[in-house]
Amino acid sequence: MVVVERVLGGGGGAGPEGESLAESLPPSTRKVLAATGLLGVVEAGGFQPNGGNTALWGGEGRRDDFAGGAAGFHVLRARFDALLREAAVGAGAEVVGGVARLPERNGEGEGWGVEVVLEGRDRVGFRPGWLLDCTGRAGVLARRHRRLETAAPTLAVIRRYENAAGWPNVDPTHALVESCERGWGWSVPTSERERHVAVMLDPELYSVLEEAEDLTAAFEAEVAHTSLMRSITTPARPAGRAWAVTASMYTSSAFADGRALLVGDAGSFVDPMSSYGVKKALASGWLAAVVVNTAIRTPEMAATAVEFFSRRERAMYRALRDGLASQVTETGGGEHGDPFWERRAEWLADHAGTAADPNAPDGPDAATLRDDPEVRAAFHALRLGSGRLRAGRRDTVDRPLIIGNRLRMAPALVTPRFPEGLRYFRDIDLLRVVHLAAASRNPGALYESYSEWAAREDLPPVDLANFIGVVALLVADGVLVPGLDRS
Repeated sequence: MVVVERVLGGGGGAGPEGESLAESLPPSTRKVLAATGLLGVVEAGGFQPNGGNTALWGGEGRRDDFAGGAAGFHVLRARFDALLREAAVGAGAEVVGGVARLPERNGEGEGWGVEVVLEGRDRVGFRPGWLLDCTGRAGVLARRHRRLETAAPTLAVIRRYENAAGWPNVDPTHALVESCERGWGWSVPTSERERHVAVMLDPELYSVLEEAEDLTAAFEAEVAHTSLMRSITTPARPAGRAWAVTASMYTSSAFADGRALLVGDAGSFVDPMSSYGVKKALASGWLAAVVVNTAIRTPEMAATAVEFFSRRERAMYRALRDGLASQVTETGGGEHGDPFWERRAEWLADHAGTAADPNAPDGPDAATLRDDPEVRAAFHALRLGSGRLRAGRRDTVDRPLIIGNRLRMAPALVTPRFPEGLRYFRDIDLLRVVHLAAASRNPGALYESYSEWAAREDLPPVDLANFIGVVALLVADGVLVPGLDRS
C-alpha cells in the first residue's frame, strides 16, 4: 500500500503554521480502533480523556456523562494523524513525501492512475489496484461527485487558549457546547490547561467576518454574545490568532467510481453539531479496507463489496444528518427568530423523523424501535423470571455481512419489519439468540448463555438492557414466542 501525504489543492483541516484542529472521539470510537488494531496506539498517545459533554442550549444547562464511566479521547488532529501514519508504516505501508495530482483513468477499465510530484520535483506514476480518496474536504477525486447542502453553510472560527490554573468551572474531560443568538460554539480540551474554542457562523448571513480587520476580531465579537464560552476565554491567555475552516455539510452522488472509493470526509461531511464526524471518518476508513481486502481475496465479491460500501456510507450520512435534524427541531437551537437558526430549522425539518433503516451502519435506530408500540409491549411483557421462549417465524436470506476483515454472504433474519434481512442489532447476533433460546429456561438464562458464547468468541460484553430489547424485538416480530414452561 502506498500513501501519498499531500494532494494538489488540498487542505481544509489544517490551520496556520503551528495550529491543528482539536476534535472529540466518543467512547464508541474504541470499537473501530480495536477492529483496526489501533486502540492500544491511541490509548498510549497521552490524549485528554473525553468523559462527556456540558451544554448550554436554548438557555438550558445540561451535563451528559458517558454511560458506565466510559471515556473517549479529545485529540489534536496533527498528533492523532501522525500516530495513525506511524502505525500504517509499521504495518507495511509506504509513505511517499510528495504531492498527488488529480487521478486519471489509466485506460484499463475501472482502474486509475496517479502522478506524484516528489520533493525534488521528480515525478512518479502509480497505477494502483485500488485507489482510496482520503483527502478530506479537499476531495481530490471526490469533488467530481460532491453535492453541497447549500441551504445551511457554516464557517468554524477557532482559537486556542491556555490557562495555567485550569478551568474550575467546567469538567476538564468535557467538551462544551453552547447555542447563541447568531450561531453556536464549542470547546474541546486538549489538556487540563489548554482548550480550543470555536464559534460556528453562517457566512452568507453575517458580514462580521468581512468587516473585521482579521478573524481574531471577528471571533472575539462572537464570543462576546455567549455565556459559557466567554466564561472560559475571559480568564485564559489566547495562544495565537484565530483561524477558520469551512464546516458546511456535503455528500456525494456516488461513493465509488470504478476501483476508487471516496473515504471519510472526502465522501461526506456532517455538521460538527452531530459530534460524530471523526468516528464517521474512522469507520469509513475501516470499511474501505474491508471492502478492498474482500475484492482482492475474493474477486467475485468485488461488485457486492463496493455496493455495500456505497450503501453504508450513504446510510451513515443520512443517519447523522437526520439525527441532527431531530436535535435542532426538539431544542429549537438558539434564539427564536434569528436567521441562522430559522434557515437550519426549516431545512432540517425536511429530514427529521425518517424511518429506521436496517442497513444503517449500526443497525436499525434503537430510539425508533423503543417507540414502536409492539416492541414496547413485548419489552414490558418480558421478565427475567418468565417462561421459556420457543421459535416462531424464522425465514432467512443471504446478505453480505462483515465477518472478521472480509465481507461474506451469510444468512440474516427476514421479518415484517426487516424484509431485506437483519443479522445484528446493537452488536448482538440475532440468529445466535434464536438458536440458544430453545435450550434456555427463561430470558435470564438466555442472556447468560449468550454472554458465555460471546466470551468464548472473544466478543465484547453484552449489555443486559440491549439484550432484552433485542429479545423484545424478536418477540414483536414473531421470531420468538413466549411460552409458559417454567421448569
